[in-house]
Amino acid sequence: MRNTGFPLATRRGLTALPLAIAMSMGATSAMAADPASDKDAITASIQKHMPGVPIDSIEETPAQGIYELNSNGQIAYVTADGKYLIAGDLIDVENRQNLTQGKQDAQRLATLKDIGEERKLVYPAEGETKHAITILTDPTCPFCDKLHKELPKLREAGVEVTYILTPRQGPGSKGFELSSKVACADDPKEALERAMKGNSVDAEACRNDMIEENMALSSRLGMSGTPYTILPNGAAMPGYRPANVMLQAIEQSGG
Repeated sequence: MRNTGFPLATRRGLTALPLAIAMSMGATSAMAADPASDKDAITASIQKHMPGVPIDSIEETPAQGIYELNSNGQIAYVTADGKYLIAGDLIDVENRQNLTQGKQDAQRLATLKDIGEERKLVYPAEGETKHAITILTDPTCPFCDKLHKELPKLREAGVEVTYILTPRQGPGSKGFELSSKVACADDPKEALERAMKGNSVDAEACRNDMIEENMALSSRLGMSGTPYTILPNGAAMPGYRPANVMLQAIEQSGG
């Protein structure tokens, strides 16, 4: 899957310090005196030395002289003079909080709010809805099928599950074609069941544009493979987990 942002080395544990990879940008500007000037210096440096990197936002952080750079859903840190970019997590040592992870979780939730209903396959909870999760899935992914079999237990426990069709191998792959066919079928849920069992789907692949949009979404959400679950608090959980493990993670997420 193509990633249009910059590569980041992420570390999630609080027991080990994140790896900070500093890259000189060769800027010669002196340290700016105020945040507005700092942001201008950072923008100018990135545009000059890393012109392919989109800049979604530049924000101050609690660390003096360090700014947060957001690009296509990814977060890195930049010195105020624009000379150095740091890939890794920003840890609040005193409070033992991963500030980067918290920001990314919030971004995932905000991103999902903008997704139209036509791009979703929603499996309502049985009875009262206690939690809601989103799963990026691929009809050709064996572990997606394995996780799909856990849906009855999740729904019985009050979890609403939303699928977004996201073929992990991209345009031209069998998963991409099947995802488009599933989205075009008269009954997408039944078509997805057939596809995951390896059966044919009687529909045209007429939603290629939508599947491409879903793939762009997966990049912003940080998907590294399928299945990829977004928990109620925005935290990401890649790969297959049995229902009891997922339910524990959902409860712990505060959702």
